Formats: sequence, C-alpha cells, structure tokens
Amino acid sequence: MSQATSTQKLLFLVVAVITAAFSIFSAVLMTEPGQSLNLPRSWVVTYFQYRWFFIGLNVFLLAYLWYLHISLKVWSRFWMNLASVGVIICIIAANFLLTAFFPSYQYDANYVSITEADQILNDNDVIYAVEINGDVRGYPRAHLEVPHIAGDNIGGKDVVMTFCALSNLPVVIEQDIGFGQSDLGILIQTHNNLVMVDRNSGELIQQITRAPEFSEAEVISHPNTMTTWKSFKEIYPQATVFIYEFNRALDTLLLALFEGPMEKQFSNEHGAIFPTLDMNDDRLPTKELVWGFDFGDVQAAFTRTFAQNNPIYQFELNGHPLVLVYDEKHDIVNLFDGVLNDAPAEFESIDFRGETENGKLNQLPLHNGVFWMVWSHWYPSTQVFN
Repeated sequence: MSQATSTQKLLFLVVAVITAAFSIFSAVLMTEPGQSLNLPRSWVVTYFQYRWFFIGLNVFLLAYLWYLHISLKVWSRFWMNLASVGVIICIIAANFLLTAFFPSYQYDANYVSITEADQILNDNDVIYAVEINGDVRGYPRAHLEVPHIAGDNIGGKDVVMTFCALSNLPVVIEQDIGFGQSDLGILIQTHNNLVMVDRNSGELIQQITRAPEFSEAEVISHPNTMTTWKSFKEIYPQATVFIYEFNRALDTLLLALFEGPMEKQFSNEHGAIFPTLDMNDDRLPTKELVWGFDFGDVQAAFTRTFAQNNPIYQFELNGHPLVLVYDEKHDIVNLFDGVLNDAPAEFESIDFRGETENGKLNQLPLHNGVFWMVWSHWYPSTQVFN
C-alpha cells in the first residue's frame, strides 16, 4: 500500500512537471523571450498552425492534474489554484496576449487634417506618404510603433500600412490577401521582423517578404515615400494623416518598455535586440539604413550616400530598366519602373514623383530605411549599391 501511494504521488509530480514545462515553453516560444533565446522560426509557425491542438493539450494536462489531485489528495487546494492560474496565464500569453497589447487599425484608423496633425508632429518627425491615384495618406513613424497596422481606402484601393519598429520598415499591402476580406493582426516577430496573422483565414504573412506561410496567396504591395513632416506638409497639403491617440494606460507602459531596447536597436554600439540575425554580411555596417527592392528572384539595396551621389540613376535588374531618384530638398529616395509607353524611358529630367517631360513613370515599392542587418538576413543574395 505504501509503495502504491508513493507511485501515485510520483505520477502526480510527473504530470505537474510536464504541465508546467509545456505551459511555460509555449508562452516563451510565442512571445519575445523565445526570440531572445533564438528559438527557431519554424517552431513558432508550427505552434501557430496547430495552436488549438496545443491549447487543448494544455487544458487536458491541467484537467488531468486536477483529477489526480482530487482522487489522490495530493497538494493543497491553494497550490492547485496557484498552478491553474499559472497555466491559464501561459495559455493567454502564448495565444492571445499580443493581440491585446497591440490593437490593429486596419478598418477604423484615425485620420486628421494637415492642420490638426501639425499641432502634434514636429518638423523632423519621419513620416511615410502613400499616394494612390492622387489620394494621399501620411503615416508618422512614431504613431505606428504601437498599433503596427493602419488601413484605409486610398485612391480606390483598400490598403493597409504595416510597420515593424525592429526592422524600421514600413510596408503597404492590399487588404485582400487572396481570401476576401482580411483581418490583420500581430502574431509575433521573428528574425527582428513582424509576423502578421489574418484572423479570418488563419494565414501568416512575414512583413519584409510579404510571403504567406500556408498558401500561394498573392500579397500585392504599394509604394510609400519616406520623408520628414516638414516636407510632407509642404508636398501634400491636402493629405490626411494617421494619428494614434495613445489613450490607453497600456500605451504609456509599452512606450516605456520600448524606449531602452529601441535605443539599442538604433545604436551602433549594440547588436540586434534579438540575436536571431545572420550578421556575417559585412558589405555595409549592420545598422546602416538602406532602401531595399525585391524584384522577385533578385534584390537590391541602396544606401542614402549612393542615392545622394547618383540623384538620377538608370540601371537594370534582370534585364528590366529601372530609375532611382533622390530629391535633396526633401531627402527622398524613390524607385521607378524605367519603362514608359512600352519602351525604355527617355527623359532629360525627373522628379521624386516620377514626372518627366515625356510622361510619368510608375513608382515601385521600396523597403524604405530598413536596417541592413535585417535586409541582408532575409535577402542574403542582395546586390548592394553603395
């Protein structure tokens, strides 16, 4: 009888340890500590893909622990309640926490006039302009850090601005990612870049590559122009501007938590906040900001210095003509399709909007001001224009 009691107690302890270990590991994997430990991205994707099974398994382990507690009278009710709270917290952290922390404004973003925004923004604030069919929205960098996602119908296109502070990267995509109406939110970051989830379809999208994880869905990108608030309000006086109101108590906490790590992310004296990047490509300093272009099988990265030294640069990628334009007055780097009227464009002058004396070139999506360490990790074969 004594031996049986000891065996039963051992069974209880084994189940308790397995329950605790599984709960804690799930929470760590699906939150920032997992990236601090450099846990594989594939584990994150697999957990999300089978998350309801893992949630069910976690609940089953906890229920079985309660069954053993009641039938064997092992542990007090206090310790069982405490353990249950811990497991529930881990389940929430692994599956629902970031959604509560970072609200998505895909459909109900707050936009104000230039005059109203001018009371909030400073002249040197970085802002991203999205212009479609003459309709313009502005997205101040500082107002994207918490929500990460802000959408609108711009020039007849339902698009969403996505922003990853760790990569310093704005990417504009169409809201329909191939499954009809999407509902984009934040899942996590991997390799210092945002992973988004479409809560309607269950699809995951890596922000920097715009690549869906579970399907062949086509994610369509739109260009944005990076400049300062001083230049933006001069160039686009009729635009409206996304303003995040920072009206939650949680926002103050998040900004305080972000401040120190983001200073390190931008500091040349520190590495990446999360040690998940391949830092072997020394063609550029790790923290250099580059303008990256993904042309399918070929990628290119342009430094600001290169653009400044080559304000109008005509070149080819994969045999296709392209034009890089730098506007010194507004410190704008934009890229354009070098084909006009089905032939290589010929012109004497061109502005940052692509206007030439022979017509307007189509602006192409650039990854504006992204960290070299992030760009080179995701695109190790990238060409460099420095």
